[in-house]
Amino acid sequence: MSIRMRFVNRLCSLLLGFVLFAAGFLKLMDPVGAGLVVQEYFKLAGLYFLFPASKALAVILALLETLLGTAVITGVWRRIIAWISAVLLAFFTLVTGLLLIFNPEMDCGCFGEALHLTHLQTFIKNLALCLLWTGAFLPFNRHHDAPPLRYVAQAIVTLAMLLFTFWSHLSVPPVDFTPYKPGTMLQDDSSGLSFSDADGEYCDSLLFSGKTLLVSAYDADRMPAKRWEAVSALAADAAEYGIPVIVLVPDLSDDLSGRLTDPVILSNIYFADRKDLMTFNRSNGGLTFVEDGMIVRKWSSRAYPDSSLPSYLQDNDSSAVMVETASSSRLKLQAFLLFTFAVMLLL
Repeated sequence: MSIRMRFVNRLCSLLLGFVLFAAGFLKLMDPVGAGLVVQEYFKLAGLYFLFPASKALAVILALLETLLGTAVITGVWRRIIAWISAVLLAFFTLVTGLLLIFNPEMDCGCFGEALHLTHLQTFIKNLALCLLWTGAFLPFNRHHDAPPLRYVAQAIVTLAMLLFTFWSHLSVPPVDFTPYKPGTMLQDDSSGLSFSDADGEYCDSLLFSGKTLLVSAYDADRMPAKRWEAVSALAADAAEYGIPVIVLVPDLSDDLSGRLTDPVILSNIYFADRKDLMTFNRSNGGLTFVEDGMIVRKWSSRAYPDSSLPSYLQDNDSSAVMVETASSSRLKLQAFLLFTFAVMLLL
């Protein structure tokens, strides 16, 4: 293989691998959002019975896409990776071609919430990836086995991605691309969160004045008793500082009402659309701090802050809290990505 051909091959491999990695990683970062996208595809195909498997399938596909991208970059198992990526790209191109023809009102979800493409843009993107594939893998008979260190790099990155997948399942996305990201004003028409009381009266204005802690439980019946106890403890701590805790659920089933005995929680339960709650905070039972209608910070239901939170929120400027949290999350994510690409490209 000539030097020029090797250069083209390596460049196409890097570009193709990066796009596959980015597409998969952005979905791994937001597994709940990826599950909603897969659910839309099931709805389009009439496969409603597969809805419960949407999130699990989305995570599996995103992990496959991510690891496929890393394998293309590291150059391991060239023939096997070539065939797997060819099948995957052919499938994606076929699906996006059908979306282009039938033009349903949905997003392809190729890059999660980070980037929204039209059906035409998505189809063209997949055609471009197919062209990159030809530059990366053809001809087959001129490829040699990768050096042993490349396989070590692939193993390290695979382990890192598996750990990241597990962490994502337990956390809120480190970078929020939803309409309800920190810094968003809920009064805006594009990001309003509507919720009502038991009588059907809208109570959105409760979030527009002062500090509020909001618990959004889109699958409230699946929240264990310990998490509801944490909500009760938080409500008691926040009440000392005059910060109300509002609980949003899709509905108050008999099972849930039988398990909730705290009068403070029962008097502050409101009802909202389930999909809106899943978008507002990706964690079931997740906590969101809102001040004067602006979203400031989010926590996963598995990472509730301790009893010092109300005091901290009362004594500190909300803008500083938001900037500090965003900077910390982005730095950790950047460090993780820097480590990942250093391993892939330098080993």
